[in-house]
Amino acid sequence: MMMFEPKRIHPVGVILSFLKIIKSYIIPAFLFFFLGNHDRFEIYFILGAIFLVVFIVITSFFDWWKFTYWLEDGEFRIEHGVFVKKKRYIPIERIQTINISAGIIQQIFGLVKVQIETAGGGMEAEAVLTAIKRQEADRIQKAIALYKQDSSEPNEVQNEERPHIPTYKMEVKDLFVAASTSSGIGVVLSAFAALLSQIDDFIPYKDIFNRFEFLSNGSFTLYAVLVFIAFFIAWILSIIGVLLKYAFFTVIKEENEIKISRGIFEKHQVSIPISRIQAIRIVQNPLRQLLGYATVYIESAGGSAGDEGSSVMLFPVVPKKEVSNLLSQYLPLFEYSDTVHRLPKRSLPRYSVRKMLPAVIISIPVAYFLAPWGFLSFILIAIAAWWSYYSYKDAGWNLNGNQLQLRYRVISKITILVHRNRLQSVKSKTSLVQEKQLLRTLEVTIKSGIIGRVFTVKDLDRNDIEQMIDWYSYSTSEKVK
Repeated sequence: MMMFEPKRIHPVGVILSFLKIIKSYIIPAFLFFFLGNHDRFEIYFILGAIFLVVFIVITSFFDWWKFTYWLEDGEFRIEHGVFVKKKRYIPIERIQTINISAGIIQQIFGLVKVQIETAGGGMEAEAVLTAIKRQEADRIQKAIALYKQDSSEPNEVQNEERPHIPTYKMEVKDLFVAASTSSGIGVVLSAFAALLSQIDDFIPYKDIFNRFEFLSNGSFTLYAVLVFIAFFIAWILSIIGVLLKYAFFTVIKEENEIKISRGIFEKHQVSIPISRIQAIRIVQNPLRQLLGYATVYIESAGGSAGDEGSSVMLFPVVPKKEVSNLLSQYLPLFEYSDTVHRLPKRSLPRYSVRKMLPAVIISIPVAYFLAPWGFLSFILIAIAAWWSYYSYKDAGWNLNGNQLQLRYRVISKITILVHRNRLQSVKSKTSLVQEKQLLRTLEVTIKSGIIGRVFTVKDLDRNDIEQMIDWYSYSTSEKVK
């Protein structure tokens, strides 16, 4: 195992540490400034702010000076702390993913940020190097990979040629499909609403309403046009956001790892050991399903709550017909099939009641009290009818050797591929009504992130559930032997 001498991160880390601390003080400082109204308050505030900034600068410098890292004896080691010296030794065999990203400041200085995730997961990454050179990040990755390879495959010839796996690069047309069919419009509208809620005291609503008083007598067509324009602007902004986020999206399979990189202004790279992949999740929102596209995710063990460590996008948008071929190239252990065992017909009424009843309860009072425009609420019933039918139609399951495939619909159509030895549990649940109709609900749990993930398919035939339980129980009994 190669040994590194203790190193400090780049001095730019002082700036990043300073900005991080300042960011946490911005909102309290603004509140303190606007709420303070006594004599000479502004002078005291400015003096206090200057003292605070000087203190943060000094603290940031010593935080950087005392922070060192190195690799030694199969461990990634960190020492830090100004007043209390702290040591953290992370066994390399516990390291699951290494995320590399570069924000605007890092890119200006040609640096990257490295986050090291372990199998246990947590609210934060186990170790973070906020500013190091890209060559140093590559050196750390290679040293960790070499150590793991030497530990797990001591007798393997290191120079043995491995088959070449082509690199996947997202095409421009697929990038635009991803941008134009994303659900980012909801994020944009939510962010705008949150912003308004924070600054509503500074918005002259009265003057605005006076300027647009003529709209109070506007026609329904005018309102419809204004709403359309608002949604169109939000849609354009969401497209721009997705284009910036997923530009230059690349997937590379190197030995026993999948490396994913993306982004323009905020560059990200994540390395995921194939051995830690728990399941594959294939998602089609209604629009992408209509256009014949799908999004493929990796569900992996490990990762922190603050990043994408446990659920990582493998292919943002690819034609549905190419999913099987791409998985065979990059993750051949997982096999996708369009053929599944469907739900029995007696399940359809239960899906219809669950989806349509809330829409009926809402639509009837709205139609009665807000007639005639209230009758438009009956559109909700039509949407619920479509939703219930396709939730029933799309649900199903399939067993292929050691692999379980589940399919269901929340709003998007979701397919799960998981191997038997990656399942944490398989549960069967039934209510009194289900029991009379010989139906049951299946829940499977995998290790993903901090608390794991549960996937549920409702109202399966009882015999189908028993078949899957027997399939899983056979595996667990073999492990005991």
